[in-house]
Amino acid sequence: MTRIWLIALLTAALLVTAAQAATPTRDAERLQRELTPVGAERAGNRDGSIPLWKADQLSDEAHLQWLQDISAEEPLFTINKDNLAQYRPQLSAGVQAMFEHYPDTFAIPVYPTRRSARQPQWTYDNTRRNVADARISPSGDEVLQAWSGIPFPIPHTPHEVMWNHQLRWKGIFIKLHLFETTIFSNQSQTPLETMIETWASFYDPERTSAALDDWRVAYYFSRILGPAKLAGGGLLIHASLQPKQRPMQAWVYLPGERRMRRSPVLGYDSPIFNSEGLRTVDEIDIYNGALDRYDWKLLGKRELYIPYNNQKMRYNRCDDPSALDRGHLKPYTMRFEKHRVWVVEATLKPGVKHLYPRRTFYLDEDTWSIALVDIYDKNGKLWRNTMRFAAYYEAMPGMFSALDAYHDLKVGAYFLQCSAGQDTSFLQTAPQPGYFAPASIRQRLRR
Repeated sequence: MTRIWLIALLTAALLVTAAQAATPTRDAERLQRELTPVGAERAGNRDGSIPLWKADQLSDEAHLQWLQDISAEEPLFTINKDNLAQYRPQLSAGVQAMFEHYPDTFAIPVYPTRRSARQPQWTYDNTRRNVADARISPSGDEVLQAWSGIPFPIPHTPHEVMWNHQLRWKGIFIKLHLFETTIFSNQSQTPLETMIETWASFYDPERTSAALDDWRVAYYFSRILGPAKLAGGGLLIHASLQPKQRPMQAWVYLPGERRMRRSPVLGYDSPIFNSEGLRTVDEIDIYNGALDRYDWKLLGKRELYIPYNNQKMRYNRCDDPSALDRGHLKPYTMRFEKHRVWVVEATLKPGVKHLYPRRTFYLDEDTWSIALVDIYDKNGKLWRNTMRFAAYYEAMPGMFSALDAYHDLKVGAYFLQCSAGQDTSFLQTAPQPGYFAPASIRQRLRR
């Protein structure tokens, strides 16, 4: 009897082990059937307002023509104060608040949903590998290993979803000519012009292992071009995959001193000087950095109207007075579409400090990029909201931000950051070793 019992126990253990081994294989196969290569639902929704994803079936030429056709489309309808009640279920709390604060000027033009997002095949291949090979720390605060793709295409925790945003495909080595401006309630502006270089070392094309030999996930360098009183200054950041053990490193270059000064504290809710207090360090790229100050909840998916396929914004400067209204961009500049989004809620842990006690993030399922954010104050009232106006960049190739808008509903001000599309370069190879070292940055800025 004892022998039979042992055999049964061993058989059960072997079956469990086999089932566990089969799960990653089955999940990886789902990325080729009911899911897209990055983990979105391939099918459309019931009423057809969200179509089937089939961007991978188009040639580059056909996809480019499709984008040109998208740019020529007219809105299906416009959401305004008169019909707002009809569409509230498909609007985030932050977008609804914009209608309440600016009822006579804020409106949303809604266009046909075009699931234009796609990216290189090698990133899809690595995403499939990550189903079995990606690893996250028990706390969820740090990624331990992953191939150069979406680390958790079939996520089970809110931490995995938020890391998917931070590690989504954003190109390899990018050079951007950025315009930034804060528009106050009286519509006065404080403009800033910068050149940005960023290298996503996580997507190093030479990397051949899921193992992460370096804690750095990306390098970011910003050089100020104007106004004249700030020109010549710079900021260098080394972002981290393991922000608790190895917090991000930052250096500031001051033209008067002609040297790089190490910033002792940078992250979380540290203010960013160029946004007049409307944006914190962890709001660069909408959200970045450590997750440890919040309790996170994954609230599932919703169908929402979000900014999408804003191709026209690629070539417009966001400090153009004709595009700006009190408190928000003018509606004609925007394009919203209905898409499925992951919803993640972050609530500040007891005894921990941060400017934002609670935030709700809405992530586009086709790109893992955060599209909208609702931000609440200490009294639980909606305080700020963020909108990312994404567009497709064929040189990347993929979806990338054309403009980010950060709104403060209490003071009626908003901060915009946008790129001039014709001055954006997507390079397919990594920079030379040491290119983002502080000494190298200092030498370039002193010229």
